[in-house]
Amino acid sequence: MKINKALFFYLALLAFHVAHVFEEAWGGFIIERALGLGWFLFVNWILFLIPLGILYLILTGRRQGYYLGIAYAVLMLLNGLGHNLMVLVTGGYFNGFAGSMSGLGLIIVSPLMIYYLRQSIPHGNKT
Repeated sequence: MKINKALFFYLALLAFHVAHVFEEAWGGFIIERALGLGWFLFVNWILFLIPLGILYLILTGRRQGYYLGIAYAVLMLLNGLGHNLMVLVTGGYFNGFAGSMSGLGLIIVSPLMIYYLRQSIPHGNKT
């Protein structure tokens, strides 16, 4: 049952990740403006393939997938916190630190995913 919850939160985090990229593109995030929209979306697509690969490892029961999934959740948690902190510090959202609205989803879902992935780590010979 815990693996089902872990997968639910993993899929939710992936959805918030995609929403976060679109929010950054829509709001004129600093990096998006520096790279241009096309390159920004291309780089983010490549980066999004990493958590999809991690999900494959989890679905096939490989222990390292769970640890990599936890690392991914920590990065997304920090990403959400960073966007929200910078919006609070600078008072600016558009053309700066866009991503704080979906960042709230990252902040909420990431710890839950970490908890359920930790509870679901397989023990045995499969690595």
